[in-house]
Amino acid sequence: MGESQYRITGDAATATSWIENSGLPDEDKDALRQFVGRFPSLRFTREEDTALDHYEEVDQVKLPAWFRASRSTLAAVEPYSRLRINTFRFDGSPRETPGQEYYEISPGYINEEIRELLFDQAHIYLIGQWFGTDRSCLAIDLEATEDRRIFEFAMEDLYDDEAEERPLRESLTPVFASYADLLGHIVEVRLPDGDVVAAAN
Repeated sequence: MGESQYRITGDAATATSWIENSGLPDEDKDALRQFVGRFPSLRFTREEDTALDHYEEVDQVKLPAWFRASRSTLAAVEPYSRLRINTFRFDGSPRETPGQEYYEISPGYINEEIRELLFDQAHIYLIGQWFGTDRSCLAIDLEATEDRRIFEFAMEDLYDDEAEERPLRESLTPVFASYADLLGHIVEVRLPDGDVVAAAN
């Protein structure tokens, strides 16, 4: 098992022990077990409080307790990789089928302009988006902090809402029940060296 200032890494067996020893709801544990079980050859990472505190300090937000609990149990794979999901759990997004696009799951607002749009107006926290484009972004709710759903949107739709003085939150579509649910829908991992690891089951 490897460690850093911000995260702890481990193999599939270690990640499974993180899940079993966590206080997450049973449905989250089931989703995370599925995620780890699909990629038994990979390494996984969970985040220390230091990392989560860093997000809050840099982005000037208060992360929901459920999101901190999820990321401190299992954040993603190690090393940082692009992830492809098979489908959204909930219908309703204009991008109903994610297709072959890869998501980058990386919490943070990227720059001040995006923070002003998402934090100040939409009251959401960006956690990921399609690689190389903002046509499909993922976020958590900072307004209703008990709402564990993951919301999807296109950045251009929010800019259009802003220009037309429409409520930005009307362009947010729930697509997963939780962060763990999102991970449970990952079926392919593209590693930094370009190798692709498909789900084992």
